[in-house]
Amino acid sequence: MTLKRFYTILSAMILINLLYGPLVRATDSGLACPDWPLCHGKFVPEFTFQIFMEVGHRYYSGVLGILVGIGFLWILRNQDTRKYLGVAATLSLVFLVSQVILGGLTVTKLLHPTTVNLHLLNAVLLLSSCLTVRLLIAEGSESKFQWNRPGKYFFLFVLIIVLYQLFLGGKVSSHYAGLVCSDFPTCNGEWFPKMIGPIRFQMEHRLFGYLAALSVLSLSAYAILYLKDNLVKKSLKIAAYLISFQIFLGAMNVLYQLPKLITGLHTLNGVLVFMFCFIAAFYHFRSPRKEVI
Repeated sequence: MTLKRFYTILSAMILINLLYGPLVRATDSGLACPDWPLCHGKFVPEFTFQIFMEVGHRYYSGVLGILVGIGFLWILRNQDTRKYLGVAATLSLVFLVSQVILGGLTVTKLLHPTTVNLHLLNAVLLLSSCLTVRLLIAEGSESKFQWNRPGKYFFLFVLIIVLYQLFLGGKVSSHYAGLVCSDFPTCNGEWFPKMIGPIRFQMEHRLFGYLAALSVLSLSAYAILYLKDNLVKKSLKIAAYLISFQIFLGAMNVLYQLPKLITGLHTLNGVLVFMFCFIAAFYHFRSPRKEVI
């Protein structure tokens, strides 16, 4: 097992957990265990479907936590890897600790919307830090970060927009606003309904989603027309396809009354959009490249 393969598997496992978490939410299993870290006072409780979903998510997250710690120690023990991977590995450990804390608070605070939203965003940041380690390994120690690149603010803007859209999606879920609009693209027959109550959360997510889609598609077009790096172009093309599919999944969520699998895929696909924009930004701001993955 090489360090590169280890972080490839770890990043994929975290991505899977970003599907598992929303499925826990979609199946109303978030409070199947009213206590934390035990479940009904037991490490292995008597299982119902909802307890299985919640406890399974905890066990799986625990395995991820152990792997993040192993990766951090692996990098730390070697002077060469510590030098160019240490910062990203340390960030992964920081986000792991905060994720554990937020996971506990999600239960003890009875799924408080702010805690739930931060739990999702922190998971995305944990994935980003582990993915950064993986990409840095492929680049090699001679690859350097270069801020003064064309379109630098455009890349930064898109990353912030997509991340904030994930946050707005979390608000819709945590405030149970997914079905306040019974149709799509209108909301209860209106294009611009009154922005009050849970309708506000739903409409903010929809309207900002259009902005996010336009931003990703525009950045992809910019890269194709003006940038030379093929990996940047390829990553943004994938992001453009995914953001288009994301709108379709959002519509299916509304029209088919939040099917559990589509709800989970909607979150996962949104994370994938951010991930490929992040990969594109990573390659855009690093030079020279030693290895193409």
